[in-house]
Amino acid sequence: MNAELMPSAPPEASPSRPSAVRVPDRRLSGWWDPPSGRLDIGGRSRTQDLAARSFDSTARSVGHAREFAADAARGWGLAALEEDLRLIVSELVGNACRHAVPDDADPARSPVVLQMRLLRDRAAVVCMVADSSGSAPVPVDAHQFAECGRGLGLIAAFGTEWGWSPVRGGGKVVWVLCGGPDPV
Repeated sequence: MNAELMPSAPPEASPSRPSAVRVPDRRLSGWWDPPSGRLDIGGRSRTQDLAARSFDSTARSVGHAREFAADAARGWGLAALEEDLRLIVSELVGNACRHAVPDDADPARSPVVLQMRLLRDRAAVVCMVADSSGSAPVPVDAHQFAECGRGLGLIAAFGTEWGWSPVRGGGKVVWVLCGGPDPV
């Protein structure tokens, strides 16, 4: 993993990186598995190309999600993506735990669902995190020494592409494509 300090203003869109925020994207329907999206907290689902687990919205879930992602990457023979996936999943699950739990809800009873889908033809993994908030992810113009607010910038830097989509019945899924060729 090669991390550099992020500039305080997001760079203009370039051929090598997608723009900072995408509008809701229909491609998610080909990646997201609705039955696995309804797992109870602590539930897991695994197939040859999909690994899913539901966590509560507490801080300890971030570390558990990070290890779950690394284990899936190793199992798929993509150990080279392991560290990038750890960072991406940490940011996605951390943001969901921090920003998507309604004020009157108990975080220990508010699920965050992580799904990872292997895209064999691209040697890539799509990380998807669903939460109960319908609000779009909002990038923050955080300076390079800020202690928070740089998560979406990190996701854009370590993922190939990212976006979000509302989920039927409420909530949203934020997704990040990790690995494979950079978009042209």
